[in-house]
Amino acid sequence: MTASTFLGILLRRWYMVAFGLALGLAALGAIRSSEPVFWTEADVTFVAPEREPAYWISGGSAMTLTEFADMVKRRVNQEAPSVDLGLTRGTLYGAGVQKGFSVTLPANGGQWNKTFSQPVLKIQVVDTSAERVNQVLADVLDRINDATIQLQNEATVKADRISTQTTPSEAEVIFGGGTPVTRMKGSVVWAGLSLALTSVATLYADRVLVRRKLNRNNQVEGTLNASLL
Repeated sequence: MTASTFLGILLRRWYMVAFGLALGLAALGAIRSSEPVFWTEADVTFVAPEREPAYWISGGSAMTLTEFADMVKRRVNQEAPSVDLGLTRGTLYGAGVQKGFSVTLPANGGQWNKTFSQPVLKIQVVDTSAERVNQVLADVLDRINDATIQLQNEATVKADRISTQTTPSEAEVIFGGGTPVTRMKGSVVWAGLSLALTSVATLYADRVLVRRKLNRNNQVEGTLNASLL
């Protein structure tokens, strides 16, 4: 097929080309309007009082630090709209979340037999800027520390309190993509792909329509010839 024949088909089926390009432009608008994504994570470890066993909490209540960490997690998640995905190993960013945070108690074991043996809460934050990620992370850490204090106050713990330790001390914010440059590259690639797909679809549709027209014409000619006999 020559270039002139190819262009002639596209011009003859201009409405198909227009429809395909309209769909491509709609998708292109979604790509260009997508926001950048940044994410980070941190661990909060609950530390027992130095002069007491790890399972002891003042006030006569015996529980493990892991159970206490779970209580803190529940209170924090009740007070804030966290993302509840039941994550134990993956990341919010990897799960496709673009804005939000999660506070989870990591589990050991398999899918059907999970155990919680570490007094550690994992925090994950995803947002559209590094500044926003740091801000949300700081707010979640404050909520965890406040809940830790409140729960012990409610249990009338006066001394030898459970404390928290955050690692890393300064969380690393990771860029997940979506800058103007990457969006422009994505737009160029998608525009070329849309044009190619539209052209192929138009050529295929043209062949089908031409073949149907020829079949109809042959049927009409056959009917006329039969009537003349």
